[in-house]
Amino acid sequence: MTLDPATLNVAFILLAVVLGCLLLFAWIINRSVRALSLWGAAFCLIALGFGVANLGRTAGSYPALLLGNVLGLLSYISLYAGCRAFNSRTGFVPFMMTGVVLWVAAFPFIYDKPEYRLILVALTTGAYSLACAWELGRHAVQPLASQRFAIALLCLLAFFNFMRGGLAISLTSIAWIDAFAHRWSSEMALFLVVYTPTLAFIFLSMAKESVELGYKRAAFIDPLTGVPNRRAFMQNAARLVGATGGKSVSCLVFDLDNFKSINDCYGHDVGDDILVLFGQILAKHLPNQSFGRLGGEEFAAILPMEMEEATKLAEAVRSAFSKAGKTMLGPQTQVTVSVGCSASASATTEALLQEADLALYRAKDHGRNVVISAFSLTNPQ
Repeated sequence: MTLDPATLNVAFILLAVVLGCLLLFAWIINRSVRALSLWGAAFCLIALGFGVANLGRTAGSYPALLLGNVLGLLSYISLYAGCRAFNSRTGFVPFMMTGVVLWVAAFPFIYDKPEYRLILVALTTGAYSLACAWELGRHAVQPLASQRFAIALLCLLAFFNFMRGGLAISLTSIAWIDAFAHRWSSEMALFLVVYTPTLAFIFLSMAKESVELGYKRAAFIDPLTGVPNRRAFMQNAARLVGATGGKSVSCLVFDLDNFKSINDCYGHDVGDDILVLFGQILAKHLPNQSFGRLGGEEFAAILPMEMEEATKLAEAVRSAFSKAGKTMLGPQTQVTVSVGCSASASATTEALLQEADLALYRAKDHGRNVVISAFSLTNPQ
């Protein structure tokens, strides 16, 4: 079967436009993923660039060849900018425009040398492809399976472009491989017709996976303090208790003292700041995913350690919070926390919390701003 390069060229241009519009439409209905707009623009730019460049090829037009390749390079720049935006890295990076500047500066000298034009474009687009892969890999903010696949696809695109640049220097005498050194061939068109929708699909998958992960995290994170909420804490605690293998586990329950009076005296905004401050202190002193906000001004932690060690950590939290509270509201204001501690080698999370809660009541009765330990639990029968 013979594939007509001109027909495939038109098919690729139309396909790129459709995919670009789909990505832009996906961005319109979900503006939270700004990268979709940049990726959509990249697909539209490459289609426009191919169309303009082909006009230049048939008519021998100097401006059309210059502009067509500039549009193609801008599509890669938009692709890279989309990868940066996906990783929440914004701002213009000057080196983004390096490829366009090099092309515009060199074009008057290589206009009548197709092999030099191919080498310059291939090396530049290959470098942009590698930059996209590096961006997604090095600065990833979420563990996405689709993102790893996108990195592989972008590395493949970089290899494809670098290979074309190498073939412009030395052909292999293998017809179907050497065809990639042409400005346009059936083999290269077929590759792009297959590759382009695959890359667009992966970009859409990345956006979908990112949004879903964001919703999942929001369901498990307290929106005010940024620490795990009660639901997440109970799941993390149950997992930790189940993995101890009979070793001792300690539970800490924290309750901010006289929190209502702080809200009454300073306002709820200051009260919220105090809660955020305490969440930050917990994050600084306790292992990740070991603590959470149970509700209101009450927090808890499950720690894989003996009660004595856990009590020392609780005392460090209590002291740090008292100092930080005075720094925030002034030395005349008492900003403190009471802590109840329990421990067991066999109790459930609920039993540990209940025992620590009883110790917390005793801490409140003893004047607050103290750490009180409960007796070790025995295996409930």
